[in-house]
Amino acid sequence: MNHMFSLAYLTVPGTHPADLVELAAACGYNGVSPRFISMRLPGEPDFSLENEGVYLSVRDALERTHIPLMDIELARIGDGIDVLSYEKNIARAAELGAKYIISSVWTEDHVFALNEMKKLCDLAEKYQLLVNLEFMSFSGIRTLDEAENMIRAVGHSNLKLMIDCLHAHRAGVTQSMLEAVPQEKFGFVHLCDGPAWIPPVDHPDMTGVARSGRLYVGEGAVDIAGLLKGVGKVPYYSIELPNTAEMDARGKFGHAKRCLETAKAFLEKNGL
Repeated sequence: MNHMFSLAYLTVPGTHPADLVELAAACGYNGVSPRFISMRLPGEPDFSLENEGVYLSVRDALERTHIPLMDIELARIGDGIDVLSYEKNIARAAELGAKYIISSVWTEDHVFALNEMKKLCDLAEKYQLLVNLEFMSFSGIRTLDEAENMIRAVGHSNLKLMIDCLHAHRAGVTQSMLEAVPQEKFGFVHLCDGPAWIPPVDHPDMTGVARSGRLYVGEGAVDIAGLLKGVGKVPYYSIELPNTAEMDARGKFGHAKRCLETAKAFLEKNGL
């Protein structure tokens, strides 16, 4: 099968989004998935599209390379955050051709999270965008069940379920669990591999591996084939595969290209 692959920001973190576009094109990706809404992590640069220089440079890179903008991140739902503050980034991303926004929940106030997610979906709908809800063990939405419950409670058709292979593995998600989800509920998939060991939530490896130690597809212990079969056909795979050691050894180009090569080889080998 012919698949679409997008290069995600976290694969080469800190890369300016215009450079991410150029890198994706040089490596042979079909699209790009930048982070225009910062998570405010220590040392993380802010590449907001509200910055005219960022916006113009990304627009020019997209036009020059003909690489499409697939999705943007990260529209967090969190205490003290009004999702309406994301509007300019969302509007400008839509102008540039984006189809999806990634969102995740970072609060234990479930009523607040539900109301903000409804607002985010309304905002996304205004610009004809879909919202991809990501669950992970160290966030406010930890499991597949919790994510499905949120989607049902929100009740917006533009809210989709995102499967990140590492986070799904850590949440104990199986092929049969995904097969029980209506196929139209899925958005795109974050493709990566990772270690078999599932660390406790408070262990450094929980966030450490997720943000800097994922593995090339087929070189870890995640049942990627089962997860992808469970999800079925999706619009594209966004390769989110941060690995500091590999990027230091191979450089950004070498690492990003290896991510794509291993993903393609794995899918072909497994008949996906």
